[in-house]
Amino acid sequence: MNVNELFDPSRRRRLVLKRGRERAVANRHPWIFTGAIADESGPAGAALADLVDERGQVLASGLYSPHSQIRLRALTFGDVPLTAELLRERITAAIGRRKNLFDAATNAGRLLHAEGDDLSGLVVDRYNDVLVVEIANYGLEQLRPLLVETLKNAAAPRLIYFKNDLPARRLEQLTLESEWDGGGDPAATISESSLRFVVEPAEGQKTGFFLDQRENRRLARTLAGGARVLNLFSYSGAFGVYAAAGGASSVVNVDVSEKAIELARTNHELNALSNNVTFVAADAFDYVRRRAAAGEAFDFVVCDPPAFAKSRGEVERAARGYKDINLYALRLVAPGGLLMTFSCSGHLSLDLFQKVIFSAAHDAGRQVSFVRRLTAAPDHPVSLYCPEGEYLKGFLLEVR
Repeated sequence: MNVNELFDPSRRRRLVLKRGRERAVANRHPWIFTGAIADESGPAGAALADLVDERGQVLASGLYSPHSQIRLRALTFGDVPLTAELLRERITAAIGRRKNLFDAATNAGRLLHAEGDDLSGLVVDRYNDVLVVEIANYGLEQLRPLLVETLKNAAAPRLIYFKNDLPARRLEQLTLESEWDGGGDPAATISESSLRFVVEPAEGQKTGFFLDQRENRRLARTLAGGARVLNLFSYSGAFGVYAAAGGASSVVNVDVSEKAIELARTNHELNALSNNVTFVAADAFDYVRRRAAAGEAFDFVVCDPPAFAKSRGEVERAARGYKDINLYALRLVAPGGLLMTFSCSGHLSLDLFQKVIFSAAHDAGRQVSFVRRLTAAPDHPVSLYCPEGEYLKGFLLEVR
């Protein structure tokens, strides 16, 4: 079937909204859950669906999922028609909005950021001449030919790599095997702020690199001059590379993964910034306890752990983990030093994270001031109508 035919209203699923569930739709929230649906009809394998009220008036249209609790990811509301051309234009416009991000110093960034670009379920990252795509929806998977065509026209990549090992795809009963369109290896060497990094989409975390931390890495570089820097959960060593480039007197990168530590070492060497840099394969929780017990101190600590809460049910346990790591990280900061700390758990609110930091500072017996609130880079926009998209939160703290 031609992908354009999937947009024909006769080929769409028809969802009837329950009475009393109009508020979320009126507020233009893109997620319509199964509990809000009174009835379904139409092709069971449809890529798209129309949400209608009891009178049959279309309230929203978007990507359909027969398996997820998010039954519809709305792309349009009211009488705005959902067409193939609209989707092409939306993708092209989002990429166009990033044009000023890329220059001789930076050739990596997020091109499409799901709800933030009105493209729920779709993430596309650029690493030099490679695009890495994450599709987290059953309906969107059927529109892949349209995505490939539009991405080729708008970004002219050497390779489009579909990173499919997503929990959402397992839920959607989609293949978890990676796929690609184009030639060559998906691995790339990128430039960011004139620094170079190896990115391995096939094996790396997320799409291969933490693009969302770009602005925070740049800030860290300005703060690292002459400092003893500790980079916890270092992964590819990016914060460490920036700190070394900023003139840090020493840098310690800590990660539990030996493979991540080797990647961090590679990236430091790639930038000729391996002097006075130490690489430690260790559990960060154990490491900070041991170093604090030994009375060690650092002038600047970066704490960027992976998501501790991947569901609402894990928030309480995650909060304990964030408190624990920050408690000991604070004890390791020399008087007058800085702690840059983050949570990328979308289910952990900013308010709760701040309370966790308060509790950790209180128990550590340190006087702490908020210097700056930190968030994701501007190529990771958050929809005003879907604030859940603001997953990355952080603080720059002054510790006395």
